[in-house]
Formats: sequence, structure tokens, C-alpha cells
Amino acid sequence: MSKKIVIVPTFAESHLIECQIPNIIDTINPDYIVYQEGLFPNGTEGNKTYTKEWLDKYTFDGKRGFDWLTLDTTIKNAQLDYPNTKIILNPIDYKQGMSSTDCYVKACLNLEDLDIKFEEGDYIFPYEGDVFHHENSINEIEGYINQIEPGQGFRSIWVDYMQNFWYVEKGRVKPWLGKEYDEEGNYMSRRICIRYDKEGEFYKEILSNFMTTDYGNPTIGYGKLFPTDLITYHYSWIRPRKFRELRCDQLQRVDGYWDTFTKSLDLADEYTYNEICVRPELRNLTKGWIKYWDKFEHPKHIKEHHYWFEIDKETKNILRNSNKVYG
Repeated sequence: MSKKIVIVPTFAESHLIECQIPNIIDTINPDYIVYQEGLFPNGTEGNKTYTKEWLDKYTFDGKRGFDWLTLDTTIKNAQLDYPNTKIILNPIDYKQGMSSTDCYVKACLNLEDLDIKFEEGDYIFPYEGDVFHHENSINEIEGYINQIEPGQGFRSIWVDYMQNFWYVEKGRVKPWLGKEYDEEGNYMSRRICIRYDKEGEFYKEILSNFMTTDYGNPTIGYGKLFPTDLITYHYSWIRPRKFRELRCDQLQRVDGYWDTFTKSLDLADEYTYNEICVRPELRNLTKGWIKYWDKFEHPKHIKEHHYWFEIDKETKNILRNSNKVYG
């Protein structure tokens, strides 16, 4: 019988993983969930050089996230709560000089040391530590799973949440913004599930697109996977305190970029503006903005996050109909 295996390369995301595990159980119900925890040696985008001060601040031992012990406890507790799914926390090491894609591929391939062998027909979910699906999508996901053969897979529409649970990257919700934005490929569509082929060549090919921004390209992008209407909630900038500092410090940008970006993000917590410019250099593009967004009901599991905050109906109505922008 084909196995369902969720693999999550991660670093310092314990605050989200605590909520993510029950979300994975309720939407995929896999046989295995494997968290591959380790620091990419050259940063998330492959262009970062770490100093001793950086490693002392953000790691437990130079390789694991500073929240390693918390994550270890989270995984152990989750295994007790969900005995029918094998939940594994594996400390993975990457060699210096490996690209981000090389690291991601390694994390999603090398499981035999964990007594997990990929077999033709297995359903592999190469995840990230900050992605969720709504609990009501379980039948939708199961329907897509039942339609794919070995050497095939499906993708979803990713919506990036910024700073809190009520603002998103404007560029990620263009399909819902009206005819002005109605164009081919006007959203981010990324991998969710690949059915393992005999030699794993198709699976490896999809993994090699980890850093692609050409999401729908049928030749070199995720366009090789079947498109779906599945919404993936990507809580990429739900990062409390030190976790947000880490995310900024993992990504190499020009001097002053993060100061402007984070100050603009902080304005989202005032719940005053319908749209906020967070990247002034991209003001003329949707990528430069975040937008108030309440069209999608959040998964119940993320509502257990200690940063969760429900806005009152009056504020929602004001923001939904407001033309007030910053920037």
C-alpha cells in the first residue's frame, strides 16, 4: 500500500510547527511526518555569510535553531498525541558551500537512515515549516491524490500572510482582486504533492525547483504539476520577536532595507490601512504592497498560535471597505 510521507526541512520554526502538526494530521493524515532541522550553510537564499556573533545569537549549537529544545519537546508531545503517525525530528547537517536548493533536495531525499524507504507510488509532500491548509480541504486533497499516477503531482495557490493574520502580500491574491489583475499566471503556485516514480527522477526534478520564481513554467517550473484550486496558507512573516529578527538576518539585502520593511510591517498591527507599501522601490507593483485580507477563513489549528488575534466585526468592515493606504 502506498505511503503518505510529509517532509519538512526547517530551522527555528517551533512556534508554527506546534500548530502545523495537527494541521497536517487533519488534512493529509500521513504515515510519516519528518522534520529535518538544520541551518542552510549559506542562508535561505544562498547568499549569506554567517559570523560567530550570528551563530551565537540564532543557533543552539552552531547548526540547530535557538529553539531546538522547544522543538524537540513539541515533537515528542505530538508523537504521544498522534500515535498512528510516525513523527520524527532529525538533526540534519549540510556541507559548507551547498546551495539552498541542494540543501532542500538533500533533506527531502535522504530518509533511509530513518528507516523510511521511498517506493514507487508513494505520495510525498515536500513541505515547509510555515504552510497550512484549511481542515475542510481534507476531501479536496484526497481527491487530488487519487487522480495522480507515479511521476505526477499537483500544486496549490500559495497566499503569503504578513506580520499578522489579516494582511497578505497583495501580489499573492490577484485572482480575487478583479478584472484589472485577471491575467495568466497572476498568482504563486507551488508544489504540494508528488507521487514517487520508479527511479525518483521526476520527484528530484520537482525538488530542484525549490528556489524558482517561474512558478507556472511547464518546462522548468512547477507547471509540470497539475494546477488545483487548493489554497495554501503560507504564514511566512508570522514571526514573533526573535523569530522575525532571524528571518530578516537570514536574507541578504541592501543597507536600510529591513529597517524600512519592518517599520512598514509594524503598521499592520494598527489595523488602520487597507494597503501598506513595504517595499518603496516596488511601489508601482503589487509586490511592493501588503493588503488587508479576510476572504479566507483561517485553519482552526493556527488559531492556537500565541500570536493569533481575532479582529472585531466593526474593524473588519471598516478595513474591508477602506481606501486608506500608507506609502
